[in-house]
Amino acid sequence: MRSLLLLIVFFLLQGAIAVGIALIRQAAGRDPIPDAEGMLLLFALTVPPLLLVTWGFLRVFDRRGLASLGARWPVGGRRAVLRQALMVPLVVLALFGAWLALLALLPNTTVRSAGTDGGLTGPAGSLRLLVLLAGFLVQGGVEEWLIRGYTYHALRERWRRSVAILASSLLFALLHGLNPDVSAVALINTFLAGVILALLVERSRSLWSAVLAHGVWNFAISSLVSLPVSGVLFPHLLTVSVKGPALLTGDGFGPEGSAVLTLLALPLVAALGFRLPPPATPPKPEIQPEHSAVPS
Repeated sequence: MRSLLLLIVFFLLQGAIAVGIALIRQAAGRDPIPDAEGMLLLFALTVPPLLLVTWGFLRVFDRRGLASLGARWPVGGRRAVLRQALMVPLVVLALFGAWLALLALLPNTTVRSAGTDGGLTGPAGSLRLLVLLAGFLVQGGVEEWLIRGYTYHALRERWRRSVAILASSLLFALLHGLNPDVSAVALINTFLAGVILALLVERSRSLWSAVLAHGVWNFAISSLVSLPVSGVLFPHLLTVSVKGPALLTGDGFGPEGSAVLTLLALPLVAALGFRLPPPATPPKPEIQPEHSAVPS
């Protein structure tokens, strides 16, 4: 209940900020509905009030600090931060590259590139590309904060680790259920992505690697190449087209709607779940409340 309440507050915050952006754009004589980059700006503007609201939830309902959600150094300290900053993007890019390579090899699918005509060439384009990377890291960070941060750790208070992973991943998939061109395969892959990200959090005791993986994956799909990410298109560096059966290519939803990605994700889930470290003991409240206003 606490997690659902925080999600409702988050959507209300985003809605209020979106209305403000639309009114400003309309007053400037522009289309009140922002483009894809405007969506990333919306996430960035939501960060300060979301942090404040989460802090309030933790103080009132949970009686502990922000670090309990994974806002801390991963196991291994700063060396682990640097190691993950290198390894996580490489693994993500390798996964995406493997997906493209398999589609290029399959008999009924084709992968073609039309070069760099996506509007992100030259010095200005390179700067815009970096801004998009930062935007995707913020967007991924917000989603991780809500799902693998607050929700997952709230579930871990009462349920076993495996159940908390599955439940938070199911919620993650359902939240993508209204995205454009969503399919059953897309929901399955989003669920598997949630499991992978939760396992990264469990292994590192931090949100750091999950935020990196989430942000870099979205950036690679949508801005390095021109494929949709969860049904949404962004400015891109390379124009790449993938043709073939929707079950294999993901069609309008993008790679996350592809059964080929499902086959690649399952071994990754098994590898991350193999010999998982013992569950961390959920942190005890800093102040024991007399009554719980909202149950877990």
